[in-house]
Amino acid sequence: MLKQFTTSIFIINKFEKDLKILLIHHKKFNRWMVPGGHIEPFENQIEGAIREVKEETGLNIKLFSFLHKEQKVDDSEWILPPEYFYQQSIPASDKEIAHCHLDFAYLSFTKETEFIFNSKETKDIMWVRLDDSLKLNLFAGTRNIIHEIILKFNNGEKILFEQEE
Repeated sequence: MLKQFTTSIFIINKFEKDLKILLIHHKKFNRWMVPGGHIEPFENQIEGAIREVKEETGLNIKLFSFLHKEQKVDDSEWILPPEYFYQQSIPASDKEIAHCHLDFAYLSFTKETEFIFNSKETKDIMWVRLDDSLKLNLFAGTRNIIHEIILKFNNGEKILFEQEE
């Protein structure tokens, strides 16, 4: 089966007491999802994540991680590993054959509240409280990651990496 590299970005606000996540209602899948998409051949997964968020929401993001700390190296560029990496089967449609997405899933913050609605692929876009997001029509993988994010924030887990602004 054809496999394609994609990226998903779980964007958490930093502007209110109750943490919220930005969700997009995707036209093709008719579900609430986080921003993301295919990584272009000229991009690494971080560049793809930042581009996809900008295209779909207009937001500037700051990546963070509970799992990985920055590794400074002199002879190469350190690229933040994804917080999650999973494979998702995508069913065939009238426009494409069935295939798999190999998804690099990242966590990010933003201080911005205003987003751009990209109506090409999106029915709706909204900020929603993390707890409330679990009640929406999400893919199981997205729901599981949001649940883990909630647990980590509630447990006061230390953020090991924050990309500099």
